[in-house]
Amino acid sequence: MKLEAASLTPPPGLRELLADLGAGENGFGGTPVHNGELTLEAYLQQCCDMPDPAKLQPGLVRQTIFWVLDADGVAVGMVRLRHCLNDKLRFHGGHIGYFIRRDQRGRGYGTKVLRLALIELGRLGEKRALVTVHPNNVASIRVIERNGGCLENVVTDPDTGEEYRKYWIHLEPQEPVAS
Repeated sequence: MKLEAASLTPPPGLRELLADLGAGENGFGGTPVHNGELTLEAYLQQCCDMPDPAKLQPGLVRQTIFWVLDADGVAVGMVRLRHCLNDKLRFHGGHIGYFIRRDQRGRGYGTKVLRLALIELGRLGEKRALVTVHPNNVASIRVIERNGGCLENVVTDPDTGEEYRKYWIHLEPQEPVAS
């Protein structure tokens, strides 16, 4: 299993992954592909533009989208890695969000994916990562705690009334990404 940064060339299984994600679940939002707002090609371009500060929409932070590829190179999940936090992400969203296809769950992908995403975040220079999760998402809570997550608190979104558990994970120093 590996992470591959989004490019204009979709990996095998990406359409099925995005269909499974749909409108999203457990705080991981869907994509504009599921509702026909964007074509797959336009979405891939959007994903490729997200790390570029010159192409960011106001209020958004730089983000890299990674596809989670199995041993055969098939997309079985995705990761959203935010390069930094703004006030909204400090409350809910954090640095890393991940999704594993429903038919691929229970195979340890979540734990491995979060570990790989933490390494990528460390390469960006971050010293610790914030990961948020719905309190009823027991599987993700286990994944976060297996990766060293320490619960800071539980917060309630004043707009939606939804609760989120906020975890911090200290990162090991990484070699910076070559520019």
